[in-house]
Order: sequence, then C-alpha cells, then structure tokens
Amino acid sequence: MKYIKHGLLVLFLFSCLANTKAQQDALFSQSYASPIYLSPSFTGLTDGSRLVLNYRDQWPGIPGTYSSVVFSVDHFFREYSSGLGLLFVRDDQGKGQLVKQNFGLAYAYEFEVFRDIFVRPGIQFKYAEQKIDPSKLRPPEDINPDDGTYLPGSAYIATESYKQFDATASAMIYSDFFWVGIVVDHLVKKDIGYTDIETYLPIKTTVYSGYKIRYREGGRKHDEQSVTVAMNYHNQGKFNQLDVGAYWYVNPLEMGLWYRGIPGASSGLTNNDAIIMILGITVGNIRFSYSYDYTLSALSGSSNGTNEFAIMYRFNQGYKKKSKRGAMPCSQSGYGRTSGSSKYRRSSRKIF
Repeated sequence: MKYIKHGLLVLFLFSCLANTKAQQDALFSQSYASPIYLSPSFTGLTDGSRLVLNYRDQWPGIPGTYSSVVFSVDHFFREYSSGLGLLFVRDDQGKGQLVKQNFGLAYAYEFEVFRDIFVRPGIQFKYAEQKIDPSKLRPPEDINPDDGTYLPGSAYIATESYKQFDATASAMIYSDFFWVGIVVDHLVKKDIGYTDIETYLPIKTTVYSGYKIRYREGGRKHDEQSVTVAMNYHNQGKFNQLDVGAYWYVNPLEMGLWYRGIPGASSGLTNNDAIIMILGITVGNIRFSYSYDYTLSALSGSSNGTNEFAIMYRFNQGYKKKSKRGAMPCSQSGYGRTSGSSKYRRSSRKIF
C-alpha cells in the first residue's frame, strides 16, 4: 500500500507540473494585509516606510500540503510622487516536493486625475525559481539504511529546477472612499516543464475593488467608525476565484467576514471554497491580524481549515498623525487631512 500511495503521489505531482491548468500562484485570504503581493500599485502607499510579513498555513490537517511566506518593505518618496519596494515570496507545496520562490523590485507612481481622485500605475520585475524534489515522496523502504542510497529496483527521479525573470503590471484608481484596480502577472513567457511537453505558467489577472462607508467621522473626542465592502477576483488559466466580504472598523479593532467561491461557475459544478473570518488590532504603528478559513468543500472534515497571520509596521511617516482613521481593509490606520502639502502630494490620505 505504501508503494502504491507514494507512486500515485509522484504521478499526481508530475501531472500537475506538466499541465498549465495546475500552475497557480498562492493566494492570501488577507489580501490587503499583503499589499504589494496583491498589486504593485500599493507600493509606497503610506507617508513613509512600511514592513510587512505574512504567513499562510493551508490545510494543516493534511500532512505536506501548502505553506506560503511573503515579506516586503517599501517607502514613499514624496518629492517624486513614487513608491519603491522589495518583495520576497516563498510557496512550499508538499514539504519541499515543489518549492516556488521569487524576489522582486516594485515601483508605483501616483498622480491626480480629478479633484481628490488619484491613479497609481505600478510595475514589478522579479527573479523567480521553481524546484521539484520527487525524492521527498519516497517511502523509507526505498532507501538503504546503511549508506542512504536508493535500493535496487526503486525508481530514480532527479531533482530539477528552473530560473527565470518575470514581470507584473498594474493600475489602480482611488479616492477617500473607493478603489478599483487590475493586475496582470507573469508577462514573461518561459517553458517551465519538467518533461518534453512545453509548459508555461499562465498569465494571472486580478481585479479588486472596495467601497468604504463612514457612519461616524473621526474627531478630537472620538475615533472614526466605518464599514467597508470589498471584492477580489482572480483568473489564471482555467482557474477562477472570487472573494467577497466586508470589514467593520472601530479603533483599534478591525473585524472581517469573507466568502470565497463561485457557485455554479465551474462547468456546472458547485464551487464553495471557504468562509473567512479576520481579526486585526493596531498597537501604535504596528498592526497584527489573524484569519481562519473554514473549509466548505469536501475537505472540510480533514483539512482543519487554513490559518493566516500578518504583521505590518509603519515608520518614518512624513505627516503628523491627527487621528486614527480606518484604512483600506487589512491595511493600517490612515491619516486625516494634513497641512503643508507639496505639488507632488495630495493633502489627504484617508483610506490608505
């Protein structure tokens, strides 16, 4: 049984690598807590510097599934109306059986098109690596305990890897109460197949938007309270995902509830993935958040859901903070209207 099990795993892994439909990027439930990963247009969308760390543990009840880490640092250069950032991403599937990671440089430029309505085009260039290690699927019976070599009769599959440069482009329009953006990733086409069959990572398209309702404006004696509705849609090859949800912000807490799925959209099949619960708290310039995905699919009895953690730290902020303002969901506290704005910068940043 062990040989059959591991043989099936090897066949499944290679079938995924040989099929472009299975080549998909990691997606985070707290999209706005990993801003540059969501869109290069978010680069430098603060009044100073920002550090972000994200960790996602998907389906911990099934050994050797998925874990993802994202780390980013970015800064806004006020005199150039530009944001510059660095981003590192690592996605581990099957405890090292398939590892994808990339390191990128992101840039965004901000300009005003109408009064208090702004556009942010962005771009990211990255160096990407992918490695498959089938040896991690081998049962202990295939290995000689004396010298660690493979026993006669056991199949040998070499570790393979590929490296490439890639690029992402994005654009976003936003104001103090709404935002709409689009991202197109994997603009560089390169054969990443481990067989004689040419295999390409499909272009990934993301559309995101949100609308914020402040039912109590912030002031000297009390903080802002608001509700935000938002959505994210992802398409990569024949893979589609839609996240829709809402946030409630009352300083210092932010609570969110999201639904992931597209019922009836996958060739007539029901696509109900998960209900996502998010809790965030801001302490000074640091924001902590945690989310749990309750699985709705047939894996619900064994997956144990998904845990996701995020930490965001803002520093060297250029403006004096006047009051806590509800930021874009899962982002950070915003800033009220300020004085002393230059020709390169608008005088208010309420959402972000």
